[in-house]
Amino acid sequence: MTSPRIIGSTACVLGFTVLLACWVGGCRNDHATPVPEQTIITIRGSSGVYPLALKWAPGFSEAFPEYRIDVRDTGSSEGIEDLLAGRADVAMASRPMSAEEASTARARGLDIRETEVARMGIAVIVNASNPVSEMSFRQLAKVFSGDAQNWREVGGSDQPIVVVRKVSGWSPDLFRHEILGGREFVPGAIVVDDKEDVVAEVEIRPWSIGFTGLAQALPAIDRVHLLRLTNDLSDKDATFALSRPLYFYTLADSPIAKPFLKYVLGDEAQQLVLGTGVFPASGHDIGADEQVAIAEAPPENGESSP
Repeated sequence: MTSPRIIGSTACVLGFTVLLACWVGGCRNDHATPVPEQTIITIRGSSGVYPLALKWAPGFSEAFPEYRIDVRDTGSSEGIEDLLAGRADVAMASRPMSAEEASTARARGLDIRETEVARMGIAVIVNASNPVSEMSFRQLAKVFSGDAQNWREVGGSDQPIVVVRKVSGWSPDLFRHEILGGREFVPGAIVVDDKEDVVAEVEIRPWSIGFTGLAQALPAIDRVHLLRLTNDLSDKDATFALSRPLYFYTLADSPIAKPFLKYVLGDEAQQLVLGTGVFPASGHDIGADEQVAIAEAPPENGESSP
């Protein structure tokens, strides 16, 4: 029966020691300092913009510690719906607001601000063994419409052209509009479901050509080649002609969204998108060559990437 009394005595001694330390030096409570109240910026919307918002959030929070970002991938339509219903401060969208959505905003007396925050790019790729490194838009039109079926017709070897394309989506629609002028793709093309599948097919087919998202092409630049493009159809920049804007929608007079928009359009935030397959917003003219250079650059510590 001695052990419990010894343990109890030890506890009393320790308790007295703690009280004595507090009396002599003053007890400290590290949690006593109040945490500054933060304003939450609620962001909802497009899965295409979501990774960018995640990249921008830490830098913004460091620059503006009084704000906290709450961002979720819910899709463009739901993000805009949440903004119009007052459930979000920022709607991320990979498309312009529709006429119906704009009508709803007007009916509710809301003044909506559209801000282009980046541009999602399309890359034209060929097999790594193909010596062709550049094409004009007119040449691309011939290839993808079927008017040209041999590589020698566009400055290459005497080999049949194999076209690979995604079955549907914004990239085929944009490519058909910008390059083919609304015409259909060559009937004999290899059609796949995903942008990643385009890369996989071009990688294994020596005389193939396809287009995919720049974000999907950059990680594979050791296995496929990105073509340099020249726009001989208009005076647009060839790189940015094959891209679409990514948007933030906010209330025009929103005091909560304003600092975040200012940060996102600044040089620090825009530099963060480089090497990801997304172009900076208008006014930050970084082209595909710079994207590739960044993707090919070795890590700063000299170690190979995993």
